[in-house]
Amino acid sequence: MTERNFVTVNPCVMCQPMGSVLAFKGVENSMVLMHGSQGCSTYMRLHLAHHFREPVDIASSSLSERGAVYGGSENLKKGLHNVIDRYHPSVIGVATTCMAETIGDDVPNIIQEFKEENGIGDDISKDIQIIPVSTPSYSDSHVNGYIKALDAIVRHLTRDTGESIPNGKVNIIPTEHLSPADIRELKQIATDMPEQCILLPDISDTFDAPIQDDFPKIALGGTSISDIADMVNSSASLGLGSIMNNPPVDYLAEKHGVPGITVPLPIGLKQTDLFFDALSRISGSTVPDKYVNERGRLIDAMVDVHKYLYGVRVALYGDPEKVRGMVSLMLEVGMHPVLMVSGSKSPDFKRTVESMIKEARPDCDTIVLDGVDFDTFNDAIRSTRPDLLVGDSNGKYISKAEGIPLVRVGLPIHDRVGAQRLLMVGYRGAMELIDRITNTIFEAKEKEEPTIQMCSL
Repeated sequence: MTERNFVTVNPCVMCQPMGSVLAFKGVENSMVLMHGSQGCSTYMRLHLAHHFREPVDIASSSLSERGAVYGGSENLKKGLHNVIDRYHPSVIGVATTCMAETIGDDVPNIIQEFKEENGIGDDISKDIQIIPVSTPSYSDSHVNGYIKALDAIVRHLTRDTGESIPNGKVNIIPTEHLSPADIRELKQIATDMPEQCILLPDISDTFDAPIQDDFPKIALGGTSISDIADMVNSSASLGLGSIMNNPPVDYLAEKHGVPGITVPLPIGLKQTDLFFDALSRISGSTVPDKYVNERGRLIDAMVDVHKYLYGVRVALYGDPEKVRGMVSLMLEVGMHPVLMVSGSKSPDFKRTVESMIKEARPDCDTIVLDGVDFDTFNDAIRSTRPDLLVGDSNGKYISKAEGIPLVRVGLPIHDRVGAQRLLMVGYRGAMELIDRITNTIFEAKEKEEPTIQMCSL
């Protein structure tokens, strides 16, 4: 495998501001303003609209050469005026791009000046909340941008009132983007436990809205400001994802005394068990029969497909926590993960995944890579020769060139429809995923084999 540290060729990740959009769009009546060039917001609108098949509005301060020389304060203030006048949002997330960070704009100070000039206060119930987050693309990936934005949202909208009124709820905060179908499943599980939850961010409607006669400028849905403010009164915070840090969970624990529990994303049997165990401990209730039965059906499905999946060599790529979950599921059905790749840099990704494989399948000869591009990934594919690829649509070129079938999972999926309805989490998500994997293998074998002529009796 060739080392290419001198240049990135077709990165396996998206930019930091993209992650911030996925977070801010999960807050009720929110709008995102990119402080940077027009091209940044255009790229993100196009990318997300192709994935979710929904209109995605993202504002821009439209920095040009003049702004790069003299600073972008004027552009940012005009952009904020336009967003407020046209969209009337409750929350504006201001994410910086490479240009704004490179010229050194003090965005928090510019926002404070704007608020003072326009008489905007800090009352959460009455005033527009403008939340800045630093997300230059050259420093981190969309995964980091996502969790940075969530941290900024929680810090800005939770206030120390001096008294705590327990609300009997649990905060659920994932460290990676999940599909609208995944979010709906998590909310349903929490409701059935029974345990009221505050799930941040909630994109179940904002990125998968029903058709309406009166089309709103900002999609309905999302976690309300009042619920986010109420997070300080919850009985616990449940962080989903243990490879990347979860600053909102840590902040709520340190600043407001809300106990924090961290479990992996509930993908596959074992990791979903951990999720239900955590909810059971928080709520003090047993797992409902509905999910006990779903767990049994998942195990039955695993038995059904084991003879087709055992020993299949699979290459997985995507965001760190999703790859970890998929590795767990692949090992549970007897597959052989020969290559695991994350474009995001994570010191714990390689160690965690290698430990999982060593524990479950010490005989597996596996390569684990992080912080790499698709060029390096392609080299690794050629050396490991997997039977199957599992990851987003960007792997389709390798799939076609090498003749390896691809199961599309994650973001972006821009060459198929229904990405917003793909379920991955929970026992039902695991069942749907192994069905798709098995059927993809069947379809690949049918293309390779001649048509079988059935004998007539």
